[in-house]
This record gives sequence, structure tokens and C-alpha cells, in this order.
Amino acid sequence: RADTRALPVLLHALHLAAQEERDLPRAHLVYQLLEIMERILSVAASDSLESFLQFSLTFGGPEYVQALLNCTEIPGIRNNSVALGHLTRVLAALVYGNDLKMAMLVDHFKPVLDFDRLDSEQWTEEEFRMELFCVLCANIERNSIGGTLKDYLISLGVVRDALDYIVKHAPCVKPTLVCTDSDELKEFISRPALKYILRFLTGLATDHEPTQMLVCEKVIPIVHRLEQVSSGEHVGSLAENLLEALRSQPQCAAKVQQVRDFTRQEKKRLAMAVRERQLGALGMRSNERGQVTAQCSLTQQVADLAEEAGAVCCICREGYKYQPTKVLGIYTFTKRCPVEEYEVRARKTLGYTTVSHYNIVHVECHMAAVRLARARDEWESAALQNASTKCNGLLPLWGPHVPESAFASCLARHTTYLQECTGHRDIGHTCTIHDLKLLLLRFARGRTFHDDTGGGGPLSNMQLVPALVHMALYVINTTRVAAREVTALEASLAWPPARVLESAHDAESPLYFLTLMLMLYPHAKWRAVRVDMLKRLVL
Repeated sequence: RADTRALPVLLHALHLAAQEERDLPRAHLVYQLLEIMERILSVAASDSLESFLQFSLTFGGPEYVQALLNCTEIPGIRNNSVALGHLTRVLAALVYGNDLKMAMLVDHFKPVLDFDRLDSEQWTEEEFRMELFCVLCANIERNSIGGTLKDYLISLGVVRDALDYIVKHAPCVKPTLVCTDSDELKEFISRPALKYILRFLTGLATDHEPTQMLVCEKVIPIVHRLEQVSSGEHVGSLAENLLEALRSQPQCAAKVQQVRDFTRQEKKRLAMAVRERQLGALGMRSNERGQVTAQCSLTQQVADLAEEAGAVCCICREGYKYQPTKVLGIYTFTKRCPVEEYEVRARKTLGYTTVSHYNIVHVECHMAAVRLARARDEWESAALQNASTKCNGLLPLWGPHVPESAFASCLARHTTYLQECTGHRDIGHTCTIHDLKLLLLRFARGRTFHDDTGGGGPLSNMQLVPALVHMALYVINTTRVAAREVTALEASLAWPPARVLESAHDAESPLYFLTLMLMLYPHAKWRAVRVDMLKRLVL
């Protein structure tokens, strides 16, 4: 509340801390102050714009904005991504709706908003400042209050300059198809400023129609070309994230879908042209219905062949149609982490989180490729098949005609992979449920998927969800613990609101049981109770 004047006191304390020592104890104090202020400001920013502007009159002068910017020089804050997240959210909240403070904030970043200069000079301090600007844009409130800062950035031409940079340096190719090994494209994606431009445009475009319309007007075809590229700079994933941020606006969503559909059709047309040339070399041709006509019985057999649909191995290009009993698997990347970020324990409960670029391969083909590449590590070899994306697991899929023994053997191998990369020895269904919960939380909180792997966006990881659900269900059924888990789930649904709030950050929290419900409840029952279950969590 404004009348408590808690925020000015905290800002003054932060101002003193930033002016004096910059050692580790001081950094810890600054971190605590930022965390408290962020909670106060996030509550205020959820109110109406008029209420927030009235509350902002207690924020003091622009010296506090400068104090926050000075905090970025403290090593304990500068090198802590969580602390920078707190700092940028507080920094943005202090300037919303205040032209003087917004001007002061933008002036701090002006040196790095000259993108051509950044490309031509050596990066030193500018790289950190550009990173900070990207984090700031991603943490701006996604409502009319945060819109005041986004509107101000548009009025200064920041968005226009970024879009002009993309248009100016993008190679001139056909509407949406790219030649991924062309020198012009390699030169474009290697420009230092490009990945930062894609990142801050994504933050500004999220739930902000004016930015979305500017991007939609100028660069959607170019960004779509970039999302087809795999590079060490993650340009493809960053471009995909920008297009996904535009899809909340219907007109932009239609244009994004249009260029993606065009590319799909163009690829199909080119593939058919190649097919016709190859058929012609064999003395065959296809008619208007796509049927291959020829004289001999051998070519008649070729005509009977059909393209695989659905899951297809990225090495042999065959799936369940021609190899129905072979096990297909998904390349995944798993790392160890707490199962609950805010668990109130001295030693947090550890689990792991999994992401994927959703590239599918026969387990046999994967092992054969590893044997042939004896000079390389197994996962270095696998990364070549996984669109140059880091991986350390191969999650099996149980196809309709795959023997259970073959699937179980591959699942045991995947469990061994998980043990090796996480250090966990007891990998059970609860680990998989926590893994699925953390993956769904990435979607809910708008977090990225590619930070550790260099590839894979929201679409790729949404396809991973059913595979994780199936893995957990298979283990639950084979270990015969379904009845016990249903009992635990039903007990959690009977918790009073106080118990729900108390256990919000436990390892087996309400979110854990909400994820478990996906596996244990029949579809009809889940649809009937899902809204009520979500309402229980809004306390």
C-alpha cells in the first residue's frame, strides 16, 4: 500500500548499498532488498494503470533509477541471473508511466542500440549492457502498465531501428525458403547484434499489439527464414520464439501461419520435382493422381511404395510403415535441478528437467551411428543427427506393433542415461512426474527451452509431453502402484485452502498432484474437474 511508504525506505537503503562497498556481503543485502521490492511492485502492477500511477508517486526521484543501474556493477549481482531478473523487474516498475525516468533508463542503453556500430567494434562492456536490455524487455509487465514503457521505446524508434537492421542485412532469397549453407546467410546470422535484437523484440512483442503490428508489417518472412536455421548462436530458436510471441494477435498469427504454410507447400513442390526427375531417369512417370506408371513389374512395385507418415527415423527415413517392430526414440537433454524452485528446506529435493528438439531416430540406427563414429563420444555423434542440438538421452516410443520386451529394454537403457547425466540412482515414476511438471511450468511461465541445448522451442517440447506421460504411466502400471497413487491424489484434492497454501512450495505440491491427475484420471473425468482444480490453486 502507498500509505505504508515501505518502498521509499527500501529504495533509500538500496541507494546507500549501491553507493558504498561492493563486496559479497553487500551484494547479498542488495539481493534481499531487490527480492522484497519485486514482490511489492508485482502486486501493485497487477492493479489498474490509474492505481499504479498513483502508487508510483511514492517511488522518489530518478536517483533511485541510477542506483539500480549502479547495482549492475556489483559482481555478486552482475554474475547472478536470478538477481538480474529481480533487478530488471524492479527497474522497469520504477519507470512505468514516468517520461523522465523512462528517458533516463533508455539513455543508459543508448550506446548498445546502435546495432551497426556493435557489429563493427569489439564487444566489452557493451555485451553485458545488451544482455541486460534483453532481460529487461523480457521482464516488462504484460499489461497496460508495462505497455507504457513499451510504447515509449516505440516512440523513440528502438523497435523501428531493430526492424530496419534486419531488413537491411537479411540476404535476398526466395520468399521463405533458405539455402542454409549460403555465404550471405552465414554472414547474416553471425552478426553479433542479431541474436540480441531477436531476444528483445520477443520481450517487447509479447502481449503488446503495437509492437506486434510493427514486426508483422516488416519482417515476418525474414524471421521465418531464420527459424529454419540451426546455429551455435541459437538464432533458429530465437526466431521461433519471436514468431510465437506474435501469435497472440489474430492478424499476426494469420500471417505467421501463411508463411509457414507457404514454406511447407514449396518444400513439397520441390520434393515432387526431384521425384519426377528421378522417375524420368528410370523410365517412369507419375500421373495427375500421383500414381507411378511403368511397364515392368519392378517399377510397378516401386509405384506401390508410399511415403512414411508420422514418426520417421532421421537416419534411415523409415517409420512404423516399413519397420513396424523397431523401436523409435526421441533425442532428449536432461539436467539435474531442484523439483521445486522455492522449497523451504536447507537441502532442496533434487530431480531433473528434460527438453527436446523432437528429432526421432531408431534406437538401432542410433547405436549403429555411434559404432561407426568410434572417435567421437556417443552424444557428440548423436548431436549431428539431432540438428546440432546437445542431447544425452533417447526416450523410447512404444509403437503399435513394437514388442513390449523391446520397448522395455530401450526404456531401461534410457533410465541408465538419466542416471548417468543426473547422478540419481532411483529413477521412478515420481521423477518423471516432476520432470513433466517442470516442463509444463516452462510453458506456463514463458521460459525458454534452448538455453542448455542450443535448439528446441515450444512446438518441439509440446510434442515431448505425451511421451513423458506415457513413460510415467508405463512405470506406474508395471510397478502396480496406481491404486496407491490414486489414494494419494484423492487425499490431496480434499485438502482445505490453508493446507494447499502451506504446501505450495513442497516437493509434492498441489502442482505435482495436478500433473499426476493427467495420468490417473480418465479423460472425461479430467475435463469435468480441471477448472475446479485450477481454481483451488488461485488463493
